[in-house]
Amino acid sequence: MKKCLLFALSIFAFAFLSCVSMQEDVYIDSFSENSAVTLFEKRFSYLDAAFYAESEKGKQFQKDAEGLIGDIEEALKDVSIKKAVEARMNAIAGCVAYDAGNKGLAKKFLDSSVEAYKGDVRSLILASRLGIEPDLVAASEAFSDKSLINLELAIVNYSRGSYVSAVAKFDEAFLALEPFYRDAYGTLRNKSWKLRNMTDNQTSISDLLSLDRITVMQMIILTNQNPDLLFNYTSGKAVSEKELFNKIAGSGLLNPASKPLDESNALARDSIVTRLVAARFLWNLYNHRENTLQLVTKYSEAYKNKKRSPILDVKLDSPDFDAALGCVENEIMHLEDGIEFGAEKEISGSEFDESVRKIK
Repeated sequence: MKKCLLFALSIFAFAFLSCVSMQEDVYIDSFSENSAVTLFEKRFSYLDAAFYAESEKGKQFQKDAEGLIGDIEEALKDVSIKKAVEARMNAIAGCVAYDAGNKGLAKKFLDSSVEAYKGDVRSLILASRLGIEPDLVAASEAFSDKSLINLELAIVNYSRGSYVSAVAKFDEAFLALEPFYRDAYGTLRNKSWKLRNMTDNQTSISDLLSLDRITVMQMIILTNQNPDLLFNYTSGKAVSEKELFNKIAGSGLLNPASKPLDESNALARDSIVTRLVAARFLWNLYNHRENTLQLVTKYSEAYKNKKRSPILDVKLDSPDFDAALGCVENEIMHLEDGIEFGAEKEISGSEFDESVRKIK
């Protein structure tokens, strides 16, 4: 009888402890939407996404980081907060400090987080960023909810240029996380998607491909990643940027097809590339390579007696009318919405790269 009673009590105790462990694990991994921790997570997410999206951090970024750390430190003064919450707040503050470039402060917050509670997922992420935890994947096996780990792995893959893996991890993380994470990190996920087809020989120009807008010189550098495209101007030899620009500018590739000798319409090396500017360069390059220079103005000839352009935002008298129509008809570029070309819209590095690779 006593043995049976002891056995029953032991089963009850085991079940009770298991429930406590499971509840605590869930609590550590994902806090209530209305909690102060979630609000700090949300603020950090937008700040963190900006950190990885931008190459330079301005005064506003530092100001926002300092403000968030200050607010967390103020919240930590509440002696009634639970140890798990205290650990998470310290870990968030540490991640903010890391992004702000203060690794010493980040380490102090990590120590405070671990001291308060050993087992917070954000604390593990911070340790990984600081290089203290060498294997994030292996260490994450202790957590039942790996959504934040998957998000961190997505960021790591994005930073390393492993864009296919980054997209997969972002999508996996977003399925389980609150919507604000997708809103915050969505730009990184979308950039990863755009860059997912980047080949090995393009790795060295990943910075250019990730730019939201490019200059004429950067456009030429991207084009030159395929040595065949500009072989007639470089003879396959490595040349300086200045020499490369002078050769391309002297060839007429930067002038409108309708006015190849009009220097007033030529592009400067630091000019920002719009879709119409890109079309000019690509149309000229296409005809030079195909040896079809006699057809370079065939569209303006065909429409010279027409009253309306087939593309709403590219007028008949535009010096780049032929370029826009030529690029669309030859499937080098496309209409933005099936009607307009998006002539004045700035083109990103990845968008230009996608178009220039269509020229064989």
